[in-house]
Amino acid sequence: MGRNRKKKFAYRPSDRVVSRASAVSAFLGIVGIAGYGLLIAGSFYSEGNGGVIYGLAGWAILIMSIVGLRLSIKSFEDTASMVIWKIIGCTTNGLVLVFSAIIFILGI
Repeated sequence: MGRNRKKKFAYRPSDRVVSRASAVSAFLGIVGIAGYGLLIAGSFYSEGNGGVIYGLAGWAILIMSIVGLRLSIKSFEDTASMVIWKIIGCTTNGLVLVFSAIIFILGI
């Protein structure tokens, strides 16, 4: 009788594997949204006189979101990991980039 052998080359995505790039990108996106929330609250509290520190923090958040978006796009190459973290990373970093663009266009 023949033995029942498993195919070693078969594609089996795992539901519990999270790629490192997608987790880092989701974290950077969430930190970016929270950071902008803190910057807006601080700007209201200081009545618009925040100075250079708020501007540098905004630039840091923009750079973090660019790195996070790059990581989240790169994480789509790993097909065996969960998709939800990839989507969360793309969405949150995209929102931060759009908000940054709106701030730069308006000149706030």
